[in-house]
Amino acid sequence: MNYDRPQELLKPVKRRFITLTFVVALALELLPLPQGSNRWLPDFVALLILYWSVNQPRRIGIGMAFGIGLLADVVTTSMFGQHALAYSVGAYLILLRQQQLVMFNLGQQTLVILVLMVLMQLLMAIARWSVGASLPGLGYFLPALVGALLWPLLTKLMLLPYRSERH
Repeated sequence: MNYDRPQELLKPVKRRFITLTFVVALALELLPLPQGSNRWLPDFVALLILYWSVNQPRRIGIGMAFGIGLLADVVTTSMFGQHALAYSVGAYLILLRQQQLVMFNLGQQTLVILVLMVLMQLLMAIARWSVGASLPGLGYFLPALVGALLWPLLTKLMLLPYRSERH
């Protein structure tokens, strides 16, 4: 099956499913992982904000991204507002060109997602730097690269529950 351009109509996406994806992503942030694994794990909440902003722009917009960002700040006990700022800027940039992004193939979308993930990481680093933290090295941006590489897989997985059954 080719998931780049679905030939049949997809079932409508339910709010419960969108909410469940964010609950799972926030729960992944809480998992006790081995030391050092957070150096390469992507920000799954950011990936979902970008995914839903591309595919369901009327449901996940700038305000929702900001609210989810505040929740991510609380869950991860990070500086209050850094995720909210980064997520809302990412959603805004997606929504500027959402109609074009939908028409891109997965490779082109992956490049756009890479740039946005790096930008969101950079915004969070600048927010922490503005209150006295040191600037991170280039390794800080590795999760953005991993997240962009996961974009095609995420897109395919998120489409599976909403494909129409063939009779």
